[in-house]
Amino acid sequence: MNDYKQQFDVFVCGGSQHVALLKPLLKTIQPYGTIHLGSSFFSDRELRELEGLYDVLHEPRHSDDGYSNFELFSIRDINCLAGAPHFIKLDADVYLEPDWIEYVEESLAARPDAVLFGPQRGNVEINFELSGAPVRQLLNRDIVVTNACKVIGGFYVGLTSFFKTHKTFMNLVHEFLWCYRDGFRYQPVLYPECWSEDSHRSREPIKVLGQSANFRGNEDTLRSLVVHAVGAGDRLHVIDSDGRIKILRPNTAGAG
Repeated sequence: MNDYKQQFDVFVCGGSQHVALLKPLLKTIQPYGTIHLGSSFFSDRELRELEGLYDVLHEPRHSDDGYSNFELFSIRDINCLAGAPHFIKLDADVYLEPDWIEYVEESLAARPDAVLFGPQRGNVEINFELSGAPVRQLLNRDIVVTNACKVIGGFYVGLTSFFKTHKTFMNLVHEFLWCYRDGFRYQPVLYPECWSEDSHRSREPIKVLGQSANFRGNEDTLRSLVVHAVGAGDRLHVIDSDGRIKILRPNTAGAG
């Protein structure tokens, strides 16, 4: 019998409006990894309803806005918290068939090189540029990614060691997106340990092309972007789940 607790860390994000969805979802995934439930917005009563269905509760305080808080938790915390060989991230409004884990196991067997995979491709390809003297000082180069595939964030599987290796790179790309506006810093440094005194005080502008209002904190776009930017785009895969995983989004195909 597989020791799934040793193989997978499973991260689920949800708020008070998701309790009814989380109960059956958590029961479905409970045997298949260490279950991390992320939310800052559950009441004590709601937590009692979910008691026994998860292993670890995380209560991030990155934003007062629930959606942004979940996105930032997925960006800033998952890479640090994951310890199993692979992590699975899914949203509360994803529907899983009872045999969903077979999709994960079959995909890993078919694509043992995969660093990121999921059942559904983003509707828009990633076209992005991040450039300027501060970028080159911290990341040693400008970042340019064109016509790149995105795995959407409702459900994906990541290779923990890969994202730990590139954690600083991902953090800094996100900082340039999150803390700069119109080319200049307007929010404090998020990761001071990564910045020298000179780079911290730099007033030189950066250039960002392909950013949207959502992309400032859009975790699935950022995670896919990082894979492509470090030269591992051939290890990112969209793999159909044959209906075993349904990402319930308006204006998207439900089955993955």
